[in-house]
Amino acid sequence: MEHLFDREVKLGTFVKFVAPSVVMLVVIGLYYTIDSIFVSNFVGSDALASLSIVYPIQGLVWGISVMLAAGSSAIVAIKMGEGKQREANEKFSLICLVSAVIAVLMIIAGFIFIDPIVAFLGATSRLWDYCVEYARILLLATPAAFLGVLFEYFIRVDGKPGFTLLLYLSGGVVHLGLDYVFIVLCGWGIKGAAWATFSGMTTVMLVGAAYFIFQETQLKLTSPKWDGRYVAHSMLNGSSEMVTESSAGITTFFFNMIVIRLAGEDGVAALSIVLNSHYMLISAHLGYITGVAPLISYFYGAKEYLKVNLFLKYSRTFMLVSSVVLAALCFLGAPYIARAFEPAGTPVYEMALTGIRYLSAAFLFTGINVFASGFFTAYGNGQISALISLSRALIMVIIGAFLLSALFGLSGAWMALAFAELTTTGLSIAMFARYRKVYHYDLLYRGNGR
Repeated sequence: MEHLFDREVKLGTFVKFVAPSVVMLVVIGLYYTIDSIFVSNFVGSDALASLSIVYPIQGLVWGISVMLAAGSSAIVAIKMGEGKQREANEKFSLICLVSAVIAVLMIIAGFIFIDPIVAFLGATSRLWDYCVEYARILLLATPAAFLGVLFEYFIRVDGKPGFTLLLYLSGGVVHLGLDYVFIVLCGWGIKGAAWATFSGMTTVMLVGAAYFIFQETQLKLTSPKWDGRYVAHSMLNGSSEMVTESSAGITTFFFNMIVIRLAGEDGVAALSIVLNSHYMLISAHLGYITGVAPLISYFYGAKEYLKVNLFLKYSRTFMLVSSVVLAALCFLGAPYIARAFEPAGTPVYEMALTGIRYLSAAFLFTGINVFASGFFTAYGNGQISALISLSRALIMVIIGAFLLSALFGLSGAWMALAFAELTTTGLSIAMFARYRKVYHYDLLYRGNGR
């Protein structure tokens, strides 16, 4: 990465480095949303509700994969910044092997316990067959999900963020193309959606593997050297990202419990639309911190603190502007988003419309919290990063969901995400202030990085 900013940090170069990550995560958000749109329009609202019931499994898979990738890539980026390339290669190769082993173990456990898992997640008799059918195929995609995410993070560390966009565009094209073939043309129903998802993840994994096998790269796959402390540190350092991803599954589980009691299966279908909207819009924030984090890690390791400060100056502007824009898009675009899933006037549509409008308030605070969590991961401080993620994505969401739904019914459940982001903002600001001198950064920096 050093050659990108040899003398000074130019805005154009910075944008070229970070933009592919933003676009990539937005593309991922879009094609998962479109996946749900296919299911809703061509299979039905019960199938859409089943996606929400099963989502905690997917959230756990993504959570563990991102934990390993984010935690290990920050450590490897710091090693590269310190000039320790051989050690960086060994650690990269080791985490690939560890990820593959964990993924296989998850498949075995998932297939053995599939019925009790689906029952625990709250599948009703009306949704049971959809849930089991989708979950089995989703479990088979676990190795592809793990390695695809891992390759994505390390390609960015290798200094080629543009390739990560190709990675997910190729996966997205395959995913959406096969959604149409399997669901619309073949009539495979929810099974078709699951196989399309499997195929998209496998494509991402194969393209990522091809990058490290056939391209000239700084990071190289080599014989791994066992380092239990590194694996443990990677898990701890990436724990906040795991919290963010898996918390979505945990909170979806609790949301499902609340909403199915208040509004039945139609309410769960509406919840799926609201959470899809949340994931689609928050992907811009997630993409930005994913793109800028390797720069912070690398130049912190190289002790070039002024360059880090300039990255933070750009980040401050992006997060403030994007938060306002996303909130406005969510509120004003709510009817169009809901109508993409359900015809106007249906009970599912009306509930989803209300939920999306309440959701818009969350985006006024999401930017600072997502950035704060990824920011501390970039410095290798997984504990603080996890604390922020636990607050915004799990603890305060669950508290808000139960408390506000008890007070305001279904409307209260829709308020929970905004409640969580608002209450976490104070924590994020406090942690920024506390660690300013420890990591030599200045969030109010106004210079040019020289």
